[in-house]
Amino acid sequence: MKDLSWINHPAMEHIDPRKLAILVDLANEAEGKPLDQSLPFIMNANTKLRAQNLSFTKEENELLVEVLSKDMSPQDKMKLDMMKRMMMK
Repeated sequence: MKDLSWINHPAMEHIDPRKLAILVDLANEAEGKPLDQSLPFIMNANTKLRAQNLSFTKEENELLVEVLSKDMSPQDKMKLDMMKRMMMK
């Protein structure tokens, strides 16, 4: 069974239901996969958001990274952290 406990996180309290649906789909698709296999799912989620004129808040993005990285290898977590830093510049 998928771990959806992150839905109860305070950052999700007032999230648009359309964004939540995209997050749940993304979490289900990417669960247990290494970063290189998760990237297409992340890109697809961004495409879905843009199509609906939506975007994630900073808090939602942080939670998304936390959810997606919980089962990643230490190497993938380092890659993801590096990507986050690059995107913030």
